[in-house]
Amino acid sequence: MTNDQIAEAYRVRYPERTGGVVIIYGSHVSGWCEELPPASDWEPGCFAVAADGYTWVTVGGNPQDGAERWQPVEKEGE
Repeated sequence: MTNDQIAEAYRVRYPERTGGVVIIYGSHVSGWCEELPPASDWEPGCFAVAADGYTWVTVGGNPQDGAERWQPVEKEGE
């Protein structure tokens, strides 16, 4: 499954969580937040998928101290 599909399945399962971002790590949902949280709260390699499909990935840093920043992920064809 793609990150978009994982996020959509989560949103179907929890319809009360409208908007926000679904946080995904290792093909599993790790959380949901009303807005993009600080990157340092997550380790590098986590994805955040917004309700509109916009996606970011955490980069830099390390698992112990958290990531340095969220970087936008370009979708194919954009």
